[in-house]
Amino acid sequence: MKEALTDYEENKVSLNLLINRLGGLLNCLQDLSDEWKENFHENWFELEQMYAVALDRNEPISKYSIGINESIGNLKKLLEFY
Repeated sequence: MKEALTDYEENKVSLNLLINRLGGLLNCLQDLSDEWKENFHENWFELEQMYAVALDRNEPISKYSIGINESIGNLKKLLEFY
C-alpha cells in the first residue's frame, strides 16, 4: 500500500490504478482491526468518488487535487505503523 501511494506521488501510476491497487490490497487484509479497515476504506472511497465525478463531468482530475492530497495524506498516516 505504501509503495502504491509512493508510485502515485511520483507520477508512476494514475489515480485509477492507485485506486484499484489499494482496493485490491484492502480486500486481502485480515489481521487488522475493523476500525482501521473502515478508516482506510473511507479515505480510499473518497479517492474513488473524486475520480468518478471527474470522469462523469469530463473534468481534469487536477480540479480535485486538494481532496485527493488530503485523502492520500490520511491513508499514509494510517499506514505509518505497518
